[in-house]
Amino acid sequence: MRDLTQETITDYIAASFETSNKNRQTQLMTGLVKCLHGFIRDVDLSHGEWAKLLNFFYQVGEKTTGARDEFTLLSDVMGITSLVDLLAASKNPEVTSASPLGPFYLENAPVIPQGGMLCRDDEPGTPLVFKGVVTDENDCVMSNALLDIWHNADSGLYSNEDETQDDMNNRGRIYTDEQGKFVVKTIRPQPYSVPMDGPVGDLLKAFQRSPWRSAHLHVVVSAAGCESVITELFFSDCEYIAIDAVGGVRADLTHEPSCYNTERGETLFVEHHFRLRSLAKEPQNDENSSV
Repeated sequence: MRDLTQETITDYIAASFETSNKNRQTQLMTGLVKCLHGFIRDVDLSHGEWAKLLNFFYQVGEKTTGARDEFTLLSDVMGITSLVDLLAASKNPEVTSASPLGPFYLENAPVIPQGGMLCRDDEPGTPLVFKGVVTDENDCVMSNALLDIWHNADSGLYSNEDETQDDMNNRGRIYTDEQGKFVVKTIRPQPYSVPMDGPVGDLLKAFQRSPWRSAHLHVVVSAAGCESVITELFFSDCEYIAIDAVGGVRADLTHEPSCYNTERGETLFVEHHFRLRSLAKEPQNDENSSV
């Protein structure tokens, strides 16, 4: 029988995840075990504290539903989502930066035409025109690229947390034209507090952390032959731009909106150039080559 100690338990558990081919999954799991065990040693975690942590994660799972992802929210406020995004951006600085998906994404938003409305015709709020172009990292235009766009209402609430809104209000998908361009009409999104009625909210309250997110548009951009990007666009004049609760703000994603008078009255305009990373092409098999 092996006599395990606090000095040997980490290597013992990490070794149990070792495989003969030393693949990426092995690297991830052994690294996770070592980091978690290191944390427990560093803070001298007690049984009572560990039980509270387990109960916290149980509550996060209980709060997660089809319309509310408390685990994503936890990842966001802990900066984990942003760190993964920033690591990826450092390897591909020529493409659009990623930013958190957030907990309020809904699949299958309606497809709208060029110049169409994301919101209801009578939606309260400051009119906004959002336009731009999608290219690859070499500025080759991407026609028929798909942008999935969503944001909150003037009340600060998303459609899936507000019964007074239609399910797909302030949400839509649009395809770029032959020049890779797109334009949609909507309203300016508002800053908002992340949900505070769950365990993640209790965590923020306990440490007196600001729950406020800077106003932003969510966008997922995809195109054939390119890697999709999940990102957000921010407004430089928002009062919470410097203290975004999830650390999602990036310089290349921040805009100062211009303002013009249109048939909708005083209207804001935001324009963005999305650059996607081209996927590596698979090498062609040469059937005539000798082995």
